[in-house]
Amino acid sequence: MMFNKNWVQTILTLILLSAVTTLIFLYTSGYRLEQDKNKTIDLAKTGMVSAKSMPEGASVYLDDKLITATNDTISGIKPGIHNLKIVKKGFEQWSKDIEVFEELVTDITAVLVSQSPMFEPLTNTGANQPSVSHSLSKLAYFSKDAEKPGVWIIPINQGGLNIFRANPSVVLEDTKVNKYSDGQSIRWSPDEKQLLVQTNDNIYYLVDLESNTSQTVSKYEDVIKKWDKELQQKRLDFISKLDIPDQIKALALSKDVIWSPDGKKFLYTEQNNDKLQYKVYNMEKPLPIGEKVDNIVFELNSTDPRPVITWYADSFHLILTEGDITAEKKGKISLIRIDGTNKVEIYGRSLNSPNVYSVPSGDKIIILTSFKSDDKTDLYTVSIR
Repeated sequence: MMFNKNWVQTILTLILLSAVTTLIFLYTSGYRLEQDKNKTIDLAKTGMVSAKSMPEGASVYLDDKLITATNDTISGIKPGIHNLKIVKKGFEQWSKDIEVFEELVTDITAVLVSQSPMFEPLTNTGANQPSVSHSLSKLAYFSKDAEKPGVWIIPINQGGLNIFRANPSVVLEDTKVNKYSDGQSIRWSPDEKQLLVQTNDNIYYLVDLESNTSQTVSKYEDVIKKWDKELQQKRLDFISKLDIPDQIKALALSKDVIWSPDGKKFLYTEQNNDKLQYKVYNMEKPLPIGEKVDNIVFELNSTDPRPVITWYADSFHLILTEGDITAEKKGKISLIRIDGTNKVEIYGRSLNSPNVYSVPSGDKIIILTSFKSDDKTDLYTVSIR
């Protein structure tokens, strides 16, 4: 009798443990009990949302209900379209309609933009014609520095970037014969070890950054072709491994597209009747849950002024500069997600160049402007967060 009683208890314990384990497995897999109109209770598959924000600690609303704070995962969400809203005091509100899928996690990272951005000078001895490296880690520019005028480079991949920590260095100093500081353009090599500098009198210099030496180039077109070929080969090596249509491969290799910092997306334009569409093609494999391969970011009338566009550091946002910068010395800078959502203005004051750059950390953008009455321009950082 005692043996039979222990045996029954063991069986019941195993059944209970098995039931609890099954319930835990179903719960973590996204299953929830759901009651339909006929009051029938059944197991229903649900999905999850991983809600992150930069900066962290923002309130997360799902369909206008406060659920949690970033960074956190919301489980048990009914599949379908839901509105996700991320709110943090002192920052612009972020909102997006997202799609939730059965037994999958939709990963969302909201880039929050400060309502009162901070301006800090990055240079104070003058800067002109800035050019960012392919990795967004260095910025080259012309400077009429009183002690060492010429071509300067400033690293922008360090935290707390400001004039006191920037540590710029001169790589091509003016001589009595050559005034490099009056130059017209700077171009980076694909490996970021060389610069092609165009002076005011259209002489080209190839600058070796490792040896700090330079030489004149008689056929600068050959240098540009060589560098373009290296970039094309790098991109070809990447897209040749992907299962994408041939017309997309050809489009990705055209000179008119702008590649993202991660090298997995590109921005292109497409004419659609009287509209010019700006699109982003995403070649990530696997594609993140909820993301599309081909996105329409925005569209303009064919006769509308075109913005100047650069990529934001996370490769999921674009930086738009709008306005007649040359005539008005003023412009509007906005951040927009590649799916066309959450366009938010970052800056709308004086501006001397439409080229705006994101630092690798994404917490700041770099602009060229002047806050004085003279013609001297300098590089400034504008904090996003």
